[in-house]
Amino acid sequence: MIPARRRRALAATALAAIVAALSGCAVPPAGLAGVTVTADGSPVGVILMCHDHIDGATLYPDHGDSTGTPEDDGRWEHEAPVTGFTSWSLASPADGWTAETPLGRLVPGQRYALYGWTEDSSWSAAHVHFTTADLKALVPGQVRYERGDEVRIVSTDEFREKACEDF
Repeated sequence: MIPARRRRALAATALAAIVAALSGCAVPPAGLAGVTVTADGSPVGVILMCHDHIDGATLYPDHGDSTGTPEDDGRWEHEAPVTGFTSWSLASPADGWTAETPLGRLVPGQRYALYGWTEDSSWSAAHVHFTTADLKALVPGQVRYERGDEVRIVSTDEFREKACEDF
């Protein structure tokens, strides 16, 4: 018997896939992207996959429109498919992460988006949007992520344990 939480997650995933297929829009999310910081304020990407996997992540300036292709400000790949939780320094990746496009300088006042992707566009990790001011407001151990239009800031432990609930 499949637990109720998993049934809801599977139903939500199936619905997202159907909506995406019918509307011809974005890759369905299977997880959540977030950001945190180190003790010196350096940005750290975090991703929690609720199911399936991602192969990499991209950070780009979010200009508020969907026209054109965004210029990558950072692009990272992982040596193996990522399932569950992962984190990496956006400035100096390690632990299986490599920078395909090293992180550029983050510009104050610019809004950025970070998301996870698969090579075959089968799944994604939902975007998190942030500015340098948002990063400065975080303390190590806090994760900023989004559920729909709601920005959440929680501990890393809470992100790992609860972000996939009702996903």
